[in-house]
Amino acid sequence: MMFRRVARAVLALSLLALATGGAAEARTYKVGEYKLSQSRMDKLQQRYANQIESRYAKGTWAPMRYEVSNRDLRLMGLPPKRVLLAQRYRRPTAVYPDGRIKRLTTRRRGGTASGSAAQPGVISYAGTGFFGIRPGAFVLLMNGGSIGWCSLAHVYGSPGSYSISTAGHCGNAGDTATVIGALGNKTVNGAPVPVLIDFGKFSQSTGDGGIGNDWAKIGVDAPYQGLVTPTMAFWGGPIGTYTPNGEVVSADLVSGDISADPNPTLVQQIVHYGHGAGIGAGGTPRSGTAITWRPNHFAFFGAITPGDSGSGSNTLTGDSVGANREAAGINTHIYVDGSLRTGVGVMAGTRSTLVGGGLANGQILPYPAPTPVPLP
Repeated sequence: MMFRRVARAVLALSLLALATGGAAEARTYKVGEYKLSQSRMDKLQQRYANQIESRYAKGTWAPMRYEVSNRDLRLMGLPPKRVLLAQRYRRPTAVYPDGRIKRLTTRRRGGTASGSAAQPGVISYAGTGFFGIRPGAFVLLMNGGSIGWCSLAHVYGSPGSYSISTAGHCGNAGDTATVIGALGNKTVNGAPVPVLIDFGKFSQSTGDGGIGNDWAKIGVDAPYQGLVTPTMAFWGGPIGTYTPNGEVVSADLVSGDISADPNPTLVQQIVHYGHGAGIGAGGTPRSGTAITWRPNHFAFFGAITPGDSGSGSNTLTGDSVGANREAAGINTHIYVDGSLRTGVGVMAGTRSTLVGGGLANGQILPYPAPTPVPLP
């Protein structure tokens, strides 16, 4: 008789757990890399080329931060600026083009915040791309009434106290940085459902100090330290910092003589990963060939486009035999000429040697994402 009563009690508790959906279990929200279709990215690239050419003359250098308009936001599946700027995103938040906002947190019935009856939700990686606070991640800067589009560079510090670099012209000290992902595989009108996370604030920034003096660091808030990945998407690394200086090719503009630099380590292939508009559907790997290495800046020719501003570059090899994927610098400026609309051109950036704080090494073999972490 006792056995039957115990069995009935266990069955009743099991049915209750099923009816309540297992309140003690964490709800998992799968967030992947935010990617747009190629056609949408092509439109954004042309719009940004228009923006650059309206502000900077041909034959000059332009910072690559993308100032996003309401028309751009609509194409990206985001609501208008007035909606985005009216609030902050301290918790992961799904935002819809019609202005709906959904905080990704576990809640009891009746809408009260979760407590002892439910565990906090977790955020986990989904898909085949790359997601996280990492080199190349897509970041929005929603401060001072404007919305800017940049990418992230290299990670500094150690686990639990990470910060990440970007271009100085992307934000000022005290500004909030917002990483963007996509909610599972959900789409609205052909665009992914964006998830926004205010993950930290700019702790240091040179502002727009020009080529070679354009860098910033963002301190990552404690709840999102677990989302930090030092490894650059696709390419892997960085492992240490590239330090040599010199010209890859020396040219005498009077005589026309051209000579190669005798230091073979200066002839470097540059690899980077960013979220520039128009090359690939979202974050894509790029490469180029180094032109010059100066104490405060470097330049290369290759695949680069507006929106890549603030992304990090690594060298394919290194400054010694066996060295690979060393941190080269932060991509900041693009040369304004006819190639602006093609996705190939000349880029200049600030050397990683100028950014203090201890570079966090990545892995040579890239991996998609950090492990699932609790939501705040």
